[in-house]
Amino acid sequence: MKIALSMFFPLYLRYGIKLGIACVLAGGISYAAGSPYSVWSIVAAIIAMQVNVAESLHAGLLRITGTVLGAVLGVLLLLALPVSPASVLLAVFLTAVACGYMTARQGAVWPATAIAAVVVLYTGTQQMQSGATEAIAFGLMRVAEIATGVGSAFLVSLLLWPVRLVDTLRADLGLQFQESARLVDVLLSAFISGEQQPYTLLSGIEGKIWDNHERLNKARKHESFLYHYEHKVMNVQVTTIDRTAESLRSMMEALNDYDEENVDPLIYGELRILGDAIMATLRHLGSSDPTAPVPDLVRGLTSGVGHVEIKLARMRQDGRTMNFSLHKVVQIFAFYQAIRLLAEALLISLERLERKAALYGNKNNAKPS
Repeated sequence: MKIALSMFFPLYLRYGIKLGIACVLAGGISYAAGSPYSVWSIVAAIIAMQVNVAESLHAGLLRITGTVLGAVLGVLLLLALPVSPASVLLAVFLTAVACGYMTARQGAVWPATAIAAVVVLYTGTQQMQSGATEAIAFGLMRVAEIATGVGSAFLVSLLLWPVRLVDTLRADLGLQFQESARLVDVLLSAFISGEQQPYTLLSGIEGKIWDNHERLNKARKHESFLYHYEHKVMNVQVTTIDRTAESLRSMMEALNDYDEENVDPLIYGELRILGDAIMATLRHLGSSDPTAPVPDLVRGLTSGVGHVEIKLARMRQDGRTMNFSLHKVVQIFAFYQAIRLLAEALLISLERLERKAALYGNKNNAKPS
């Protein structure tokens, strides 16, 4: 069923259909309520409708909050200033200055405030001919129309082909873990063969770090009361990607600190075993069940680090490192330090996920008293 849905109704076609339905619903409700400006409901629905539920709710809340503030500001300015073109232009100037200042300081709610205030000022001036009460009623009507549009967009987003931000983030994290495993393999192979790599190789992973945190925060803030999911598990995944990106950057820097001397081939096998354990762990953390117990991965990471430590100690005892320049020795240990710290970070992530899985299991199996 999912295959057929994505085949005949891809994501952005579904989004377009949902947007059209939300516009019709918002305009129909406003028209049925007798509003002469039902177009504002449609505009609000267009602005509020986003691809996923969390973004739709976030945009809608910003729009409603800004509209309430703008309507109140517009009505107050109408009541305080004389009704004339000059006074309206002065009010528009003051509104733009105040909202522009607040936008630069505090964010996205203030553009909606400015729009609502200007609409109330220009169209409410005509209502002032009938008295202040009509102007206030006009401002309240604008709020009702915007709320209708936002509510229509959110309702359609929630009920028709809902796209959860948490699901898209989870799928994207899975791809990021797969890509991280590939990059570990590339950098490790390059280090063994003595080949430099471009830093742009890491741009994909590093470019996702801030976006991961932002999407997780939005999902927790706007979707947690609608859907149940273990956001703490996703928090472990997001922070693990952060740490992985840092280690990949350190590995890249050590790799590109080029020296023409070759690394002792006796360490190749141990580094490859450790790298394979890291790659397997990264793939597991990006799987559909990252909380599943994985004692083999834990043993692989622990023994992998131990084997490299033993081999490096033996190389120092045998005097093999004396054959290298200081530059080469620093490069070898810098690369190993980066990959070792990554292995330790992954062990911590596995431990945290195991604890959370045990906690969730206890909660799910708990009997009511």
